[in-house]
Amino acid sequence: MKVLEFGDQRLHLDATAVRQPHLQRFIDRISIDGVAAPVRYQMRIVEGEQAELVVDEQTGSMSLVVPSMTTVSPTALEIAILQAGARCLALLGAADRCVLLHGSAVTAAGGCGAVAVLDGGLGQGKTSLALGLAKAGCALLVDEFTFVTCDRKESVVAPAPRLPWHVRGDMAPYLAPEHPDRRLLFPDQLAPAGIAKTAASLALIVVPDSGIPAGKLEQIDPAQTGVLLTSAVTDHLTKLIDPSLDHVSIFNNPSQVRYASGHPLLNRKAQLCAPPRNVLDRLSRVPTFRVGIGSPADLAASVNAVTHVVESL
Repeated sequence: MKVLEFGDQRLHLDATAVRQPHLQRFIDRISIDGVAAPVRYQMRIVEGEQAELVVDEQTGSMSLVVPSMTTVSPTALEIAILQAGARCLALLGAADRCVLLHGSAVTAAGGCGAVAVLDGGLGQGKTSLALGLAKAGCALLVDEFTFVTCDRKESVVAPAPRLPWHVRGDMAPYLAPEHPDRRLLFPDQLAPAGIAKTAASLALIVVPDSGIPAGKLEQIDPAQTGVLLTSAVTDHLTKLIDPSLDHVSIFNNPSQVRYASGHPLLNRKAQLCAPPRNVLDRLSRVPTFRVGIGSPADLAASVNAVTHVVESL
């Protein structure tokens, strides 16, 4: 049994019907071969002419149909598996204390907790800034699919050490010069960055912002943090429901993402995409900063600014 893990959030992957060699290798790379604890949710991956995702809430299962590699790039297919797995896991486990945030996370040096680089509605610079922080001494926790468990005492970020990081082409010369043509890179391909394999308490939130000068920091009033982070909290489920909002997607329209009953998830958008107030309230207790970002050459200034805050934790 292959299992996809985000900390203690687990999904059984049934990929026995996959015939494309690159997808078989990718699934082997991102999964483990079984865990002692029961796995509640399951995703079956099959190949077909048209992409489709079917979610069965009653059984806690989903079926992802991926098209052939002749019509979609290998990277897009790999991203589709990650998107479907993480987002459906968040959808099916919505009653749990765990929430899926849109962003990346690293652990601060010295065991000071996790730094989450989250979406503030602008959709840019998150992975690049997190990788820059890792190059500066932090350790990689997770890219893009940041699961956080919120309780009364703290918010804890789940590690995903087997999952790849999505490196932009214009950032590759700065962050991964050894792999200039590869967009998905696994943590062990991003040396000398360290790899975090245990959960970490969320100590700092950073939101990249191209609207302010690169390297400039602005601390956010806790009363406004919930508004700023609404996009980070709702973005993944919003894009699951309406794939046209994704930068990379194998789906052409919302009708391809549906429940087992046949109804598109889009029919329940208002219910599924309502921001959970308790999560936003909990995140508002974490120190949050905007940091200016600019061109790839400006990355060092943004990393240095955040590093000074991390060192004060």
